[in-house]
Amino acid sequence: MMLRWLVRLGMLGLAVWLIPKGAQEAGWPIYYRLTGTVVEGEVIGFLAGRHVRSVQPENTAMRNGHRIARPPVFRYPAVPGGPASLEGRAPNTFTFSFVPYELGEKVTVVFPSGQPRSAHLFEAGALAGGVLLLGFGLLCGYIGLGGRL
Repeated sequence: MMLRWLVRLGMLGLAVWLIPKGAQEAGWPIYYRLTGTVVEGEVIGFLAGRHVRSVQPENTAMRNGHRIARPPVFRYPAVPGGPASLEGRAPNTFTFSFVPYELGEKVTVVFPSGQPRSAHLFEAGALAGGVLLLGFGLLCGYIGLGGRL
């Protein structure tokens, strides 16, 4: 009986963390696409790892004997049509990617009006990752509140 309550409490805690994280990952890019500024950027490199912030030219790396896609680093203009003067990094939290980005690939960058340093990539992989986090968080919340599968 006590174990069941501990598991439910753990699931609720996980839900409290996952639901806002997933909503932000999926929601902010969509919101900024509708209300903010949209510019075209270009991939200029890739993050070396989870804890190493150096930029590498290769889009994949080996981890535990498996090839993984690296999050992109992109350059973009502060205003539409302006020179590409700012650099952004894709969030390292969760990006669902079937195909890794390529060096020089054009990407859609969105940010709040007047805040070009708060850039997000507007692409299917980041949006899918946010939706998956949100869905899993809702499932954890349902189980934590006593729901059964």
